[in-house]
Amino acid sequence: MNLKITFRHMEHTKSIDGRIREKLENLAKKHFSIDANVDWTCLVEHDQHIASVNVLDRGHDFHAKASSDNMYKTIDQVIGKIEKQIEGQEHHPGH
Repeated sequence: MNLKITFRHMEHTKSIDGRIREKLENLAKKHFSIDANVDWTCLVEHDQHIASVNVLDRGHDFHAKASSDNMYKTIDQVIGKIEKQIEGQEHHPGH
């Protein structure tokens, strides 16, 4: 998995970076090829912690975005959304 994490209008902390990497590694073990490209962005805007992720893997492009008052909560929400998309694609190939 090729991972790029971008932080905007917030500090790049090892804790948040580690949380993203841990969650994505768990997802990647189940669903991604070794060549998957993942672009993750975290930002804070008007007291909202926003995260978005784009995953390009095996010809499929997945995108999820979430926001909340806490970046850790937002990360969990984005992971949940992207996992549902990927699992939906696996159960309905060709759609």
